[in-house]
Amino acid sequence: MEILTSLLYKAIPGYISMLFDRYGNPALVYHNLEHTRRVVSRAMEIAGSYKLEERESFVLFSAAWFHDAGQLFTVPEEHEQRSVSIMREFMLGHGTDEEVINLIEGCILATRIPHRPQTFLQQIICDADTYNLGTDEFITTDDQLREELSLRGFDTSIGWHQSTLAFLRRHRFFTSYCQQLLLAGKQKNMDTIIGCIKNSGTDKLST
Repeated sequence: MEILTSLLYKAIPGYISMLFDRYGNPALVYHNLEHTRRVVSRAMEIAGSYKLEERESFVLFSAAWFHDAGQLFTVPEEHEQRSVSIMREFMLGHGTDEEVINLIEGCILATRIPHRPQTFLQQIICDADTYNLGTDEFITTDDQLREELSLRGFDTSIGWHQSTLAFLRRHRFFTSYCQQLLLAGKQKNMDTIIGCIKNSGTDKLST
């Protein structure tokens, strides 16, 4: 198992990178390979603050890499389940234990909005996926997400800031690590959005 896991730590990033290279959609302005890499990095950062077992770290690493692969092949509302299918096919093809695959699946599905994580690993990946909400990156990523949804056929011309503010108010960080690190930054971003709402002529946070 240790040898297999070591090999997969190298094989998984290469496989996901290949999928994005081969099937990349120009409309994925936000949910692209760069986003996936950031989520992986942040999942490992958060995990580093806790004493996880090797299997738990591998589950988290794998789920973070696969969690948005489905965006390449289906509509946003169905992408988590498609990501699970992609992950299962890859993992079974590499002899991964079914119990481990089920744990990875649970983490991927936990990233579905609204977040309802049932385990600590699921809490970590949810926080990793929304880490940007508490950083200065949010100014850029909010505009990227708006552009992506518009390119994918969603109407983002009316009420974008209001819906984003409502999302941030509903959102929560689950781990103590992210609560301590990111809550102040999230409040700052909420204040920025409130300012944009008051200034009706402002369409983008970065303007």
